[in-house]
Amino acid sequence: MKSLPARILLSIALLMTLALVVAPKIIGLGIEQAAINSVLELIPPEAESQLEIRRNEFTEGWFRSSAKLEFLYMPIGTDAVALSMDFEIDHGPLLVTADGLRIGLASANITPGIRNDLFDVAIADLEFPVPQVTLDLLVRFDQSLLLAMDISAVDYDGSDGEVSFAGLKASANVNPDQSAQFALQMGELSATEIAANSNIVVTGMTIESRTARMNDILAASSAKLTIPSISSTAPLPFSVSDISIDWGLQASTTSPDSSEVYQALKVASIESEIPINALSWDSEIKQLKNELLRDYYLLLSEIQNQYNSDPDAVSAELTELGQELLLLLMQNPLEANNLIELSSYGGDHSADLRIQWAGLSDLSDVAELDMNAAISALNITLVISLDLEAVLRSPLAGLVDPYVQQGYLTIDNGRVMVEGSLQDSILRVNGDELPLDQFF
Repeated sequence: MKSLPARILLSIALLMTLALVVAPKIIGLGIEQAAINSVLELIPPEAESQLEIRRNEFTEGWFRSSAKLEFLYMPIGTDAVALSMDFEIDHGPLLVTADGLRIGLASANITPGIRNDLFDVAIADLEFPVPQVTLDLLVRFDQSLLLAMDISAVDYDGSDGEVSFAGLKASANVNPDQSAQFALQMGELSATEIAANSNIVVTGMTIESRTARMNDILAASSAKLTIPSISSTAPLPFSVSDISIDWGLQASTTSPDSSEVYQALKVASIESEIPINALSWDSEIKQLKNELLRDYYLLLSEIQNQYNSDPDAVSAELTELGQELLLLLMQNPLEANNLIELSSYGGDHSADLRIQWAGLSDLSDVAELDMNAAISALNITLVISLDLEAVLRSPLAGLVDPYVQQGYLTIDNGRVMVEGSLQDSILRVNGDELPLDQFF
């Protein structure tokens, strides 16, 4: 007779074996609806009218299942894009993936396809095969998702030109609370077209982004794009290096019902026929009412529904949409700031534009807008600062003295300055008041 510990171990082993055999079937029973629900939960309500699941086929097995889903994306004013996805699903808890043995509810290899007239025409003219796209999905026990995408490399050398693409890898990780992180890394892309005598080289690209909640358009989110360099020798020679774009959306620090959007574009080095050697642009929008953003997307959704049922009615609906959005924008306060800095003709220059809109809360109809009230609600400041020696080396050199004499420019400590403001319905340029009625 076996000892008690041996029998306990044997019982545990049998239970584990039974679980490993039965669990895949149990998991498989809920995969179909869970897959659809997972996708639908990621879509913001304001965008649901533009996305539709048109086809759903499912073949259920004990250890494996297959599914075919087709998502129809219907942007306003252009042809619909049909994205088909063929799933080959392995049931958990033990999963064999491209990265080795994993534990989770399910893993899937996905074969994507696109049907769209413009896309079909574009790839029909290609002399080389379209890169192979592979998608792998892992569903963890906590319902989080990991999606990995791999686009194969391409090397083509023909009589019409050359294409070399080092491939692309991307991943998206969606957590149980709908927060998500996305990462993309693209290798070098170079293309030459002999007939057009043109070529371009993109040395690579990376994208990183995150959001606090996938299905909320107002959730805190950020993204960063970087490109080491883009260059060409023909038809217009140029080289642009160290490109970066930062973007973000966050809750307002001063108003709980508002959001702030910021963007930063930086180009460290530019070599081209255009006389700009470096560039940066920082912009931000504050006091952006959440109601305005949500109404914007809801109105778009209504337009989409109208377009789906009666495309001929869209033009009238778009006119109405524009008027409603304009009214919302006029009623609510807004702050927009832009700072542009660039290097040109051997000097550094900048332009700082700040706009504050107090809002016209009592306005109920755009047609009733009083121009004087609108001007009174505006607070604008503009400061342009140019390097004097650089300007004198530029084609604008001959304009400096005449504009200084007329008061449009001032010179201060080696800088050419323009300072303008519109405050309390008074327009000032370099300290001098200008009557507003001359502009109306």
